Amino acid sequence: MQAPILLSGTSNEPLALAVGKTLNISLGKIEIGRFTDTECRVRVMEEVSGRNVFVLQSLSMIADQNLVELCLIGQALRQLKAEKITAIIPWMGYSKQDKEFRPGEAVSAQLIATFLEAAGFNSVITVELHSEMITPYFHIPIKELSTHSLFAKELKKRNKTNIVVVSPDMGGKSRSEKFAHEVNLPIVYLEKKRDRTTGEVVVTSVSQDVSGKNIVIFDDIINTGATVIKTSEFLKAHGAGNIYFMATHAVLAGDAAKKLADSTIDEIVVTDSIHLPKEKMFSKLSVISVAQTIADDIITP
Repeated sequence: MQAPILLSGTSNEPLALAVGKTLNISLGKIEIGRFTDTECRVRVMEEVSGRNVFVLQSLSMIADQNLVELCLIGQALRQLKAEKITAIIPWMGYSKQDKEFRPGEAVSAQLIATFLEAAGFNSVITVELHSEMITPYFHIPIKELSTHSLFAKELKKRNKTNIVVVSPDMGGKSRSEKFAHEVNLPIVYLEKKRDRTTGEVVVTSVSQDVSGKNIVIFDDIINTGATVIKTSEFLKAHGAGNIYFMATHAVLAGDAAKKLADSTIDEIVVTDSIHLPKEKMFSKLSVISVAQTIADDIITP
């Protein structure tokens, strides 16, 4: 049986290299450039006819460009008669836009699925989706990989006792409960309210006493960091010990990195589903890899 071919887009080549190293295969040859007018140009330089091909590309900043690049790779592979083409999308950009929040808004997550299918992909592998509503938009197989066990291992390394998982809001309640079950820890719930005029979120109460407790907050995304920073301040004011914020996807939009570095959160742990430039790294931030998780799924789908 021939080994799979692994190609990388430009959004997260370090992760693609790590997956390839785990599988003991080199990245396939691909040429990706841009014309003077910024249009993307893709050329696959591997013999892929009849082969099983995986393309790794996160839809991270700039999401639009990375999506088009991925779709062009898919089309090129289809023209070259690859047997099966799988998109590995560690961070599924546009996943927060999973429904029509206001009349007239596009359901972007649904359109992303359509783009990928039209580009010629036969299946999709992704990591820790933002919403359960996304998978039904796909008419090709989509598999979501969990990072719970990765973070559970990291938590054990901290060697802390008296730990509770805190669910930061109702939107993340199910996610927090699943994680708490995975790590076999009790869960505490916060109550919040949002000012309808300013949009500001205020933490109003906590379901149990957190005084002296070490806190773990688990989420799928760190975007601006504003909500978790306020949550951390509230918990510290109520006597919490160390606060660990664990999130799969480090979007770190705007000046989030600086705000998190200056926050009362003791440590932030993320994965490499999104490649982080040096300017977004800071001393409180630890990055763990999803390379093995992805490689394991390629070997035993």
